Amino acid sequence: MAKARGIIDPGYYDALLTIADRVLDKEFFTIGIGGAQGSGKSTVAELLALVLADVYGISAGVLSLDDFYKTKQERQRMAAEIHPLFSVRGAPGTHDMKLMNSVVDKLKAGEITEHPRFDKANDDRCAEWETIRPAAVLILEGWCWGALPQSEENLVTPVNDLERDRDTDCVWRRKVNEALKTNEYQHAFDNDCRVFLAVPDMEAVYRWRLQQEQGLHTGSSKMNETGIREFIMYYERITCSMLKDCPRNADVALQLNKAHQIISFQSPFLT
Repeated sequence: MAKARGIIDPGYYDALLTIADRVLDKEFFTIGIGGAQGSGKSTVAELLALVLADVYGISAGVLSLDDFYKTKQERQRMAAEIHPLFSVRGAPGTHDMKLMNSVVDKLKAGEITEHPRFDKANDDRCAEWETIRPAAVLILEGWCWGALPQSEENLVTPVNDLERDRDTDCVWRRKVNEALKTNEYQHAFDNDCRVFLAVPDMEAVYRWRLQQEQGLHTGSSKMNETGIREFIMYYERITCSMLKDCPRNADVALQLNKAHQIISFQSPFLT
């Protein structure tokens, strides 16, 4: 499966086994995986679930933060009532964290439940939800997973043209930061094992996210290169903040190079 995804770097296998070793003999264990768009979170989550099942005989489920984006209608309402930039999915505040925490709680209680699926090509939820069964390990992945809120001082200075030209009064980024501060986000991020994939720079994020977009099925909201460049700006502030905070806060931190290879692997669990 790893080779089929183009992963031939042994560093990934070492990381997966290190993470998997932490799971043994736990009744219900959560693993949170954070990292910028295109960093490989979904692939690592799927591979980890496969390793746990096939190597260790431990059942594992995967939930993606992306599937809990609010509907297009909900985001359009936020855009009208709070700030126009909320019409675009991505930033904290555009996820239904109450729903995601409810799904996790049900799985922890041993209940079979359902969760939404998000169609990125059409920028809206799918009509059909997906059934998920309880497992010994629940892997949670999302681009801002593990992010911390910023200080008011940091919010004032724009980080890109989007913030400078379309959030001149700082309303959008303050609301995003307020959402990130809430217990709904921070409780979800409080996992038994925290994993972070550190990208080399924002240009790599653009290239990798463009590759993802090109792999999507045709849809009304599928983006071109210019659209992707602007779209990444919605994520830039928190992505850069995470690159500073998360490597030292994570239990397992993987530093990627521009070829998507692991150039360093940090974990206090290594002996």
